[in-house]
Amino acid sequence: MTLSANPAKGRAVRSKRPRLLSPAMRCETAFRLILSECLEQVATNHEAVRAGDPAALHHTRVALTRLKAAIAFYGRMVADPEWSRLKSELKWLSGYLGATRDLDVAIENSKGQPEERVFEAARVEAFERLKDALGSERYTQWFEAMWDWVGSGPWTARQDRAAQRRAILVSEFHARRLARWHKQLVQKSRGLQGMGKNKRHRVRLAGKRLRYAIEFSEGGLPEDEYAAWKVVLKHLRKGQQVLGELNDAEVRRALIESVDDPEWRSGKAAHKKLDERKRKSRLLRRAAAIYRKISG
Repeated sequence: MTLSANPAKGRAVRSKRPRLLSPAMRCETAFRLILSECLEQVATNHEAVRAGDPAALHHTRVALTRLKAAIAFYGRMVADPEWSRLKSELKWLSGYLGATRDLDVAIENSKGQPEERVFEAARVEAFERLKDALGSERYTQWFEAMWDWVGSGPWTARQDRAAQRRAILVSEFHARRLARWHKQLVQKSRGLQGMGKNKRHRVRLAGKRLRYAIEFSEGGLPEDEYAAWKVVLKHLRKGQQVLGELNDAEVRRALIESVDDPEWRSGKAAHKKLDERKRKSRLLRRAAAIYRKISG
């Protein structure tokens, strides 16, 4: 798919229900299917993102996060030097996408408040940088190289242990991998309520990664086995929302502190400090309770 292949130019398009995996599918086939759908979503929303649509930007970031989660999920069976290069370019792109998205969220959470205008002005500048990046030859080359890598990257030609792993049935590999990621998340999330923001951020990212892994495992596991993961998925979505609210508040606070007006910043901090502390405490209690359920 090329970047111009957009049936809904200028407006966001939500992901269609993904084509489901099947238990008898090989991992290599499943991997290509998942990544192709992520890249199709990016291409579908490309023009809408460049037109400034916040929803399209959000869909694009989700698609790219899912893409990275899928590559991490399949791990050594697909890792190669070309992905290392493409990942570096994706980090470059994600910087522009993230900066603009953070401002979109800050604006939404500041409706009717003085800082709304400050965030809107910053969003204009951030979006111009994003638009330039999306219209650059660097971006086009990265996107086309991603498609080439999915279809015929160096990982596809390796005839070693990785090739044996790629031939494993989805039902077998996904069951093992989901259990491992779940165990890692349980370990990371212990003591969540008393964690600092960096550790809490890592829990949030690990939870998001497991959530996406469960979602794209649908159809690839027996129904009764997937039903148990759906329960975990329900809690992960709630946990992601709560930790996301905490993260949004921290990003918003950092954006306020970046404003070149110390008097204005101090006034906002004094006014909000107590309310933010109470809200943070309440959200942390909710998050801890949710992650206890995820731990089972």
